[in-house]
Amino acid sequence: MKKIVLCALALSLCACKSTDIRNITSSVADIAAIGASTTTSSSDGSFSTNSSTPEYSHKQQQYSTASENIYITNSDRTKRNYGAIRSIESEKNPKGMTMVRFLSYQQDSGAPMKSSSYLYAIDSNGWTSQKSVSAHYAKTIMINSGQYYLKARSSQGEFYTTGTLTLLPGVTNVVTIDLQ
Repeated sequence: MKKIVLCALALSLCACKSTDIRNITSSVADIAAIGASTTTSSSDGSFSTNSSTPEYSHKQQQYSTASENIYITNSDRTKRNYGAIRSIESEKNPKGMTMVRFLSYQQDSGAPMKSSSYLYAIDSNGWTSQKSVSAHYAKTIMINSGQYYLKARSSQGEFYTTGTLTLLPGVTNVVTIDLQ
């Protein structure tokens, strides 16, 4: 342990970056863990190893071979969120009513796309309503404020956005979505 502290102190005094020191310190800690494993011998001459080294594990894979059918007219939630809800800006409107307008873009290229969006109200217990409010293309619609589950689909192919959003009362909520 004293050697580790001495190494860390020596590295901090020289002109190494903090990330270099962090990498070296974690490497030294891994080596110390390997050295901490003990080997004992028994009376019959055999050796046993008591290893306390952590096992290697890799990150969860980011790709998938399975697909999921998305029906934007059904209120069921998808297994994961698709696309992205980028921003919700609010604009004053003369009526003082809660309204919403969707601006949709293709996620990879950023090109504008026409889409149809379905909003399902979420109650205080987290349940989604069976009834939906639909918004087609970039038209502004009147709606109650609150939390909604959004399902949107482009009219130009199989691009979707799903996720939860909160609409503010008394303003026009302009929601920017990226379709995936």
